[in-house]
Amino acid sequence: MAGSLWKTIVGLCLSAQWLSVAAQSQKRGIARANLREHQLHALKQGVSWGYNWELDPHFHWGNAGMDFSPMVHNAGFQRGAGGQQFRALLGFNEPDIHSQAHMDPWQAAAIWPEVEQVARNYGVQKLVSPAMCGDIGKGTSWMQQFLDACKGCRIDAIAVHSYWCSLGGVQNLIEQYRRFGKKIWLTEFACAAPGVDVSMQGQINFMKDVVPWLEQEDMVEKYAWFSYFTNEWAHGMTNPNPDAGLVDWNGALSELGRVYVSLGHRRLESNTSTPEIESNVTQPIFP
Repeated sequence: MAGSLWKTIVGLCLSAQWLSVAAQSQKRGIARANLREHQLHALKQGVSWGYNWELDPHFHWGNAGMDFSPMVHNAGFQRGAGGQQFRALLGFNEPDIHSQAHMDPWQAAAIWPEVEQVARNYGVQKLVSPAMCGDIGKGTSWMQQFLDACKGCRIDAIAVHSYWCSLGGVQNLIEQYRRFGKKIWLTEFACAAPGVDVSMQGQINFMKDVVPWLEQEDMVEKYAWFSYFTNEWAHGMTNPNPDAGLVDWNGALSELGRVYVSLGHRRLESNTSTPEIESNVTQPIFP
């Protein structure tokens, strides 16, 4: 009898540990174009939101238990967008570099009231700033000039991107943006630096270092992994390009994806191993 009771207690403890580790994180997201609903179902165990650099989600993300955040990618966004309800609207994508939204801070500030109108149309709780590239000097300078030019504007959080390949690099990036006094959304990140291991194993090592810190850092409100396999990068950053995809077209999680959904929503103790994901989660939904 005592033995059975002990086994029951141990089983309950292990179940509780599993739930605390594997439960969906309200911070954790995915950044990827052309996502499909079956891919979100594979990720929903640990991922709660995402975006595709567009205003249009293309399907109802709520069917997979996830939030979609629309984005006004550049100055050519649809001014009358609205009709749906979203929790957040993301601002211009990397206006501080030529290959993306490419606008100076004063131009962005001049049209920000129109972005605010879209936010009102969507009924969002959070209007997130333009997203800065990973160049800290360029990004912080652009952001400061934008905020100075946009006095009285609604900006609820600051968006940044990071392709640093170490925890220290990501921490330094976040620290440099702390000066603006707003919560930070890390809306693109992965390991993508020349001379560093950018293979899937390299991404796994980086992710295991960084994600637990992002989860416990109060300044970071949301983060989204830049989910692209090595042959999918439109703008090459390394040679070969990083192998950072989380989920295949058919809904099968990659090894990296399995790690991403399993990391839980708290810092794990150093002596706690990451549990195995249930096998049916990793199987393709479409053959």
